[in-house]
Amino acid sequence: MRTRMTAGAVLVAATALAFGPAAQAAPAKPNAANPLDVQIVTTDGYNSLAHTIRHGDGSWQSFGRLDGRTGVTALTSTLVNGEENVFFQESGGPNPPRLTHLVRHADGTWNLDASVPAWPDGVSSAESLAATTGQGRLSLVLLQGGVPQLSTLGSDGVWSAWSPVPTGGRWVHRIAATGDSNTTTVVELNMDSQTVTSFVRGFKDQWSGGSSTPANPNPNAYAVEISAAQVGADLQVAAIEWEGGFPSVYHSVKHRDTGWDPFRNLTGALPAVYGEPLHVAITYYPAPFDDELQLVYTTATDGMYHTIRHANGSWQPLGDVEGAAGNVTAGQVTIAGYTR
Repeated sequence: MRTRMTAGAVLVAATALAFGPAAQAAPAKPNAANPLDVQIVTTDGYNSLAHTIRHGDGSWQSFGRLDGRTGVTALTSTLVNGEENVFFQESGGPNPPRLTHLVRHADGTWNLDASVPAWPDGVSSAESLAATTGQGRLSLVLLQGGVPQLSTLGSDGVWSAWSPVPTGGRWVHRIAATGDSNTTTVVELNMDSQTVTSFVRGFKDQWSGGSSTPANPNPNAYAVEISAAQVGADLQVAAIEWEGGFPSVYHSVKHRDTGWDPFRNLTGALPAVYGEPLHVAITYYPAPFDDELQLVYTTATDGMYHTIRHANGSWQPLGDVEGAAGNVTAGQVTIAGYTR
């Protein structure tokens, strides 16, 4: 099924119209046209989304809010030519959930009704969504019933028919997606919640890969969420894992030539870790000298923390996002940086 972009999509005239009074407190540089900027969106309670930008100089824009978004799940985002594309599903009351696509333009205005692909045949909701700008195209991966499918927005404004993403014959529990100018990568957390597998779509949109690694060597540990980012030649993956009754953020690198590093708990990499992590998101960061990773996670007490993984493998100490950008009741979270 192919869905054409809605001609009557709503374009908000200014950030203040989309966010209301909260946007007025933002610093004097509200836009995100600089490739050193990253954008973060989180659920803010049950009925709102909150958005902020971390600028390349380390400063933060104050949170602005998008209200009237009820029962958001499967939150994901990606940047396309400096414009943030945010996807999620909203609860529909007695109706099936609605697939929603928002676009924040580089001038700070929002399109609150951007086009979406129709639900695949026989599907009316998503267990997980993952957006990516791999291969220079906006793609959305949807997971339902253990089966991931992909749709791509064409230059004509038409979403392609959903096509299967390989799984190696396994059922999939959660998905993440990333890419660069030549490839699109889908990362799958298998239904055992203990195995992570990556597949790559490259030349002529052919899939390859199927490279797997344990999310944790402890057979009693299990992962509940993953996020992925292509950082230079390497694929990096973060996960929320439960071990010994406690959640932690774990991280691994799949090197282009030498395979996977073991997933490691960030508790051993950072000077201090705060709160019980519930959601995590990562993105590529084109640092001035070497490619880096930015990571954000939210906690069981609605907190949000941010760090950077440098090219040499060291981590910057955690920063309190709310202390820099304002208070939110943070839940699901997504972070988007430029795609190479």
